[in-house]
Amino acid sequence: MTDAGTRAETCTQPEDLFACLFCEVFGLEKAQLLVPQHPVADIEGTTRYIDFALRTVAERIAFEIDGLTWHVPDPARVRDYEDALLRQNSLVHFGWRVFRWTDRQIADEPARVKDQLALFLERIPGLLEFDDFLPKQRGELLELRDHQEDALNALNTLRAEGNTIALLQHATGTGKTVTAITDARRLGLRTLFVVHTKDLVEQAVGKFAEFWPEVTCGRFADAARDTAQPVIVGTVQSLSKNLTEFAPNDFGYLIVDEAHHATAESYQQLLGYFKPRFTLGLTATPDRADGQSALEVFRTAAHRLGLREAVECGELVPIRCVRVETNVDLTRVRFNAVQYHRKDIEEAVLVPDRDRLIVDTYAEHVSGRRAVVFCVNVDHGERLAKLFNDRGHATRSVSGRMSTSERREALDQFVAGTTRVLCACDLLNEGWDCPGVEVLFMARPTLSKVIYLQQLGRGTRKAPGKESLLVFDFVDNATHYNASLSLHRLLGVNQYRKGGLMLGNSDALKTDVQALASNATPPTLPVSLWAKEYCEIDVFNWQDAVKGLVSASALEDELGATEGRIRDAARRGDLVADHVLPLGERTYYYFRPERAEQIRTQLNLPRLDDETVRELFLAFVNKMDMSASYKPVMLRALLELADEDGRVRVDDAARAFHKFYSDRRRTSLVVEKASARMNDPHMTTEAVRQLMLDMPFRKFEQKKFLKYDRDVAFARFSPALWRQLDADDRVAIRAVCEAKIAEYYARLS
Repeated sequence: MTDAGTRAETCTQPEDLFACLFCEVFGLEKAQLLVPQHPVADIEGTTRYIDFALRTVAERIAFEIDGLTWHVPDPARVRDYEDALLRQNSLVHFGWRVFRWTDRQIADEPARVKDQLALFLERIPGLLEFDDFLPKQRGELLELRDHQEDALNALNTLRAEGNTIALLQHATGTGKTVTAITDARRLGLRTLFVVHTKDLVEQAVGKFAEFWPEVTCGRFADAARDTAQPVIVGTVQSLSKNLTEFAPNDFGYLIVDEAHHATAESYQQLLGYFKPRFTLGLTATPDRADGQSALEVFRTAAHRLGLREAVECGELVPIRCVRVETNVDLTRVRFNAVQYHRKDIEEAVLVPDRDRLIVDTYAEHVSGRRAVVFCVNVDHGERLAKLFNDRGHATRSVSGRMSTSERREALDQFVAGTTRVLCACDLLNEGWDCPGVEVLFMARPTLSKVIYLQQLGRGTRKAPGKESLLVFDFVDNATHYNASLSLHRLLGVNQYRKGGLMLGNSDALKTDVQALASNATPPTLPVSLWAKEYCEIDVFNWQDAVKGLVSASALEDELGATEGRIRDAARRGDLVADHVLPLGERTYYYFRPERAEQIRTQLNLPRLDDETVRELFLAFVNKMDMSASYKPVMLRALLELADEDGRVRVDDAARAFHKFYSDRRRTSLVVEKASARMNDPHMTTEAVRQLMLDMPFRKFEQKKFLKYDRDVAFARFSPALWRQLDADDRVAIRAVCEAKIAEYYARLS
């Protein structure tokens, strides 16, 4: 985390490496949710920058990569170190979870950093985009009267008015449940019904059978894990612990029974993760607050409206777009899955001709209108502000380099209208809002959808007389893969008409069409920004290009291949990928899912089924590649502790795993190789448990020999495998484990 004065002038190599390591652990798609250089204010109001920020359904996470001097300061830099502590403590104070590494660790110990990332985030559900700049969903409180049909009609009316959340309140009886099921049946959407005890699951399933008999109900509670049926009834405990077994958009209708419990963390996680078209909470007289407060809890926890939804329902203003092409070349700018190499992008973009084009565009087309110009860095903002002022346009640069009072003064002047243009290198203050912003200049190239959306959010608020937001996208020359986000790429629209409405509600779109038909210019647009003809533009987006395809790592999991087997085959040319995605210095390979069996045959990968599972497992055990002692130690513990069904409590297995290394330490034997985490005598039981699950267990789980049931905290052998392992097999496997352990430590000595 840096402040504005010391913010890195280049995207450091450790930051690039961290982004790559994150991709390798969580996948390329999840890496798109990382926000680089995310601005926050510390407890003294000074703007700081988090190296990488991440949002989950329950919290915000900061990843920090610092030089060693931040962690082990020399006396001459004590004040810098103390300032760094203030920044870190501020994040903790405001509810962030903070994880830190040195740049040396990122560069020299990538495997260990990946293990730690997996450990830190393993139990964190659903990673999400930062969307707090978007409006909350609309919601209403509805009291159930004597006539159910009245309630159903009222729900239809609420939806027609743009509400996507409702709270149905009634003191007693099952009328709320019947009303909810009947409403879901009429809509015909896939439905998730959430209750807070297992007994209520069966009650709800019975009600669905009675009032919506044509659909099949699945159960999701404890050991029952149905994810495929059109209606799922589950407990909040099981669902919140296993959110990733569903996609956020899996359900169109979400019903939450006993909605007054929604302040609990498990409910908050569930509401924040799923993105249904409609959410209905059922409640008696609330225990903790009145019904309206319970409704606000729902609205706060639920996902925000998407940009398109918010504009179409009138929560945000319509958006127009003008594309301004530059002669700046980005084709040689280095980048990774998250961001441009900052030194490269600054050298490419910070040129006088491009700056003059920005000011000329404002002067020629929107002079005098209130505009925010997003700049590449602080110096760029200050230089552009000077150019604007030299041309007679009242402009201020705002950045974290300014004192709190200076920054507030600049923002207040803009709100008051004495300043017409703001040049900003960050997203302005969290919570800063000026509905009067009419124009945005996207002059800062970014690969981050989150950053682009956050910038866009600074101009989408409604204000009296504000017909629309006008966005100027400055389009630099780039490749398919390193082209900056633009409004057209964001929305996937490949037809462009200068000044045309990109997003709008039905009335705005109708007015725009009428203006086009009558050859009239919208009253808020100058003639120079209005065109009748459409032209086609390239809006290639690699996320769309790989949609529906399976990554090499996911295919390895599906086919039970060793890690890197399919990726390496594609890299060598032995296997042709359906899409090759070059992102910076890394290349990712994607395949059509229907090719899985053909790839299995081509690479001679064994098929895992009831007939082959025992043979493949024994072969895997006998081969057992070992970079550490973890695999045989864990497997031996699982075999010793397994019940008749092949199940082991994970905590019991972790204790046995931990005891093996503690006993070696106690008897002065070598515990592990020097770099191994099990050498740490202070590792907590939880840390040991996670290490066991993340490292040796995952290798067996990838092959589908073992399975971790997170909800009930059991590890279990594949049922087909366990049935076929007789007593002699288990004795032989234990003997192999003992031999592998002895061989490993002999080699280590």
